[in-house]
Amino acid sequence: MQGLGPAELRELYENFAPVVHRRALAILGRDADAWDAVQEVFRRVLESPGQFRKEARPMTYLYRATTNVCLNVLRGRAVRERTGDAGPEPTVEPQVDASEARELVSRLGRELDDAELQIAILHFLDGLTQEEISLVVGLSRKTVGRKIEAVRRAAASLTASEVAHG
Repeated sequence: MQGLGPAELRELYENFAPVVHRRALAILGRDADAWDAVQEVFRRVLESPGQFRKEARPMTYLYRATTNVCLNVLRGRAVRERTGDAGPEPTVEPQVDASEARELVSRLGRELDDAELQIAILHFLDGLTQEEISLVVGLSRKTVGRKIEAVRRAAASLTASEVAHG
């Protein structure tokens, strides 16, 4: 598959970097991490133009790639938290509801597999419906519904465990 030319990559970045940044910031809550995610997403586009060109619309690939990059960052944070290196404080002040949702998804990252974690992000952070999530992840609506229920059970169990251990 043919690679992206410099002009094509520049145009793609100019058109979609702000959207990718907003998505990453919504998931990660830290401006610096969001910009790092933007760079990683566009590095992936540059290194794998075949994967990028398979999608019908550029945003389809970029949305999925951004979510995957952010999942990796969240998992890295969870590992650092377990080892005592919590990393830098947030550089932006997120909204309380979004912050709480991000915190829940981050804690769930230790309990869920990648597919469940992606669905948790799409459901809790993005507010997508089961139908919309099924389109993004390529699963049936019924399967998405079952996974959302599994995520809710994991969240309830995690919350109950934290309350018990106080």
